[in-house]
Amino acid sequence: MRSIAAVALFLSLGVRFTAAQQERPLFNGKDLTGWVEMGKPGAWAVRDGVLALEAPQNYPNWLRTDREYENFVLRLEYMMNNWCETGIFLHAPLYGSLHESGLRIHLRHDRTDEGARSTGAVYDVARPLTFANKGLKEWNSVEIRMEWPVLRVKLNDTLVQDLNLELSEATRSKARRGYIGLDDLNCRIRYRNIQIQELPDTDRKWTKLYNGRDMTGWTMEGPAKWSVENDAFVGRDGDGFLFTRESYGAFEFQVYIRTSPHANGGVNYRCTEAVPRGYEIQVYSQPGATNPTGSIYGLVGATEVPCRDGEWCLMRFVSDGAYTCVWLNGRKVAESNSLTLPDKGRVALQMHSEGKIEYAQPLIRALR
Repeated sequence: MRSIAAVALFLSLGVRFTAAQQERPLFNGKDLTGWVEMGKPGAWAVRDGVLALEAPQNYPNWLRTDREYENFVLRLEYMMNNWCETGIFLHAPLYGSLHESGLRIHLRHDRTDEGARSTGAVYDVARPLTFANKGLKEWNSVEIRMEWPVLRVKLNDTLVQDLNLELSEATRSKARRGYIGLDDLNCRIRYRNIQIQELPDTDRKWTKLYNGRDMTGWTMEGPAKWSVENDAFVGRDGDGFLFTRESYGAFEFQVYIRTSPHANGGVNYRCTEAVPRGYEIQVYSQPGATNPTGSIYGLVGATEVPCRDGEWCLMRFVSDGAYTCVWLNGRKVAESNSLTLPDKGRVALQMHSEGKIEYAQPLIRALR
């Protein structure tokens, strides 16, 4: 019995040791290796093991990790010397409204009750359970455990968030993978001892529809001109399509889009020989249009257009039986339960006018 107990204790310690080994520095204390400055470079600096926002630029500037994460434990310390508000992004996309597509833990210099915009809040989602931040010029510790659907946040060892993200429509459709980021809200802040422990993935895997080089896996139809530029598919001048060679049923699709002024196109799906154009999620960033960007063309017009010509916008939609739902920059803009075409077909990127549309990082994943 003593031998069995000893073996059990050894195995238990081994499991904990292995888990501890998985934690690693996310910031090396020397430079920005492992991080990417979004927007104008030069806002962030490293001095004496501290990551400091020394030259705030404000939106669209922020600092992100160089890769995406799904489930993890993130630990760090921060200090504010003066009035300040900022945030830590979780599951952030590259572009668009980062806190609407993903999540942001809001940080302020004070304990003023601002509801879901207070220190320790999940911004515009959930107010903190309590206030636990220290005063100015003191280091605060943060521990964020993201293990979908559970999000737990501790501030100075005090639990300030304990959420099941599946229980609210406001959070269940949030991205389940993305970048960890530090916001730039035009105030100086310092960070140190940034550590991460990755936890096992639980989400269905995304399939990349761009190989990083060319249009392999896609076929062109129509007179529109297609090319690959700066890691994006670019459609120009005229009516035409770029079709996947494979067919997909019951899926989620996402892509970054950027339009030149007045460009018109879309993402078509359930395209078959019988119905070559299937359904279309419109790309036409004109707020006064009948079917602006995000509309399920001819069925449901988008309720708002959080995309503008010349700016990258994240489009995401679900196709499942009679159902389609569309999100732009994290906002649900169109939804229908009235689809009748067969729930399987090719996906196509469309160009339908003069000008150009850029489609970057197209991804798809099966829902079942």
